Amino acid sequence: METNRIILGDSLTIMKEFKKNSFDLIVTDPPYGDNVGYGWNNKKIKNNENPLINCSALIECYRVLKKNRSLYLFTNWKHYPFLTEFILRYTAFKLRSVVVWKKHNFGLGWAFRHQYELILVLEKGKPKYNLTNFSDVQTASHINHNKENHPHEKPVDLIMKLIQHSTKEGDTVLDPFCGSGSICEASKLLKRNWVGIELEEKYVEMSKRRLESS
Repeated sequence: METNRIILGDSLTIMKEFKKNSFDLIVTDPPYGDNVGYGWNNKKIKNNENPLINCSALIECYRVLKKNRSLYLFTNWKHYPFLTEFILRYTAFKLRSVVVWKKHNFGLGWAFRHQYELILVLEKGKPKYNLTNFSDVQTASHINHNKENHPHEKPVDLIMKLIQHSTKEGDTVLDPFCGSGSICEASKLLKRNWVGIELEEKYVEMSKRRLESS
């Protein structure tokens, strides 16, 4: 399989072309299916109309993930109950833990402003982890969004911690919903191979430029 590339297309279709047990780690932030605009610029993303898109992708993720490996799945408090219920009932993944990403600064909102997101730790088999001091509360940068960048971009420093915890140099990381490429960039900086899939062409081009300069 060719690695270190961004593939333009629908991840639910493209992942079916990958061989079983192809990847050492999956890190991804799928659409939540809430069909809303995000931030001051009210930016929308494609395929965000149905939460089952996220759930359907997990079936293929399990197939292409190697045995005794992990998947880190971003979500938030609103979607956590539905998502975890689906995982426990309809997938073979084991829900190992939930990591709280605490941001350095507050997000938008009124009365209860947002400062954290959740990362589900899903396991296929019995993975081993590398870091002995990895807390289930991680503090990392908050991305300042503008008109150009992806509304769900995640900080590279946070992603690097996840990758370091679950892989070694030369392993291959998959992000089936790669947005503007932060997970692919983190993999490259850590000398891991990577594959990203993204539906929107503008974000594919953004990712490629980003990876060329990293």
